[in-house]
Amino acid sequence: MGETQSGIYNFINKLTKPEKGAEKLSYHTENVSAYKCYYAGQRFILVATSGLNNGELLQGAVFKAIATWLKDAYRKSIKLTGVIYTHTITDNSMSPADVRSFKLLHDLCGDKAADRVRLVTTMSDESKVIQVEETLKKTHWQSLIKAGARSERFDNTSERAWIIIEDLENTRKALLLQEELNKGTRLEDTSAGKHLWPEEWVARNGQAEGWFERWIWKPCLDMWRKYAN
Repeated sequence: MGETQSGIYNFINKLTKPEKGAEKLSYHTENVSAYKCYYAGQRFILVATSGLNNGELLQGAVFKAIATWLKDAYRKSIKLTGVIYTHTITDNSMSPADVRSFKLLHDLCGDKAADRVRLVTTMSDESKVIQVEETLKKTHWQSLIKAGARSERFDNTSERAWIIIEDLENTRKALLLQEELNKGTRLEDTSAGKHLWPEEWVARNGQAEGWFERWIWKPCLDMWRKYAN
């Protein structure tokens, strides 16, 4: 997962280059694609999604596609080894869509599965990565890292990509979204759904007052204050 043009598919390509014996599986939609490859005698299933801040697609459409895949996987007793979230560091600026994507990632995975998350920075020089990465750890990534997620740096090589994957080892966990959907929770009523569609959720629950300030204005204001300092 990650933002548009953050290197999601480039990361996948480094893992699934032809000599690794990669092949696209039958599961393929506009927003989610699954790939199978072999490495060091093990089979890996890699699932790539469209960017969460894709300007041509509604974030909700991408989220629904991810939720559909996760729900289907859970019903088949498939648990994930890890979630790779790619983030390109080009400067210190953060758009509201980027901030929303980070929050969505945390709500989707939950604290119990946070140790399965790797926040991977891509496409930047070392000095810039260190500076911005430290800022992210103290702001937007802070809650996920405190819950167990780890940050990693991707140098655009196949070797580094596999180091990140192998570091996850073989521990598998269900994500919070999968558990919520399995209990029969409506998608828009899940932790991630309430964040993504707050206006719909509060309309049904009679808490419309202040939703814009809580979900849109305050996160953006907090972001500005962090980077302004």
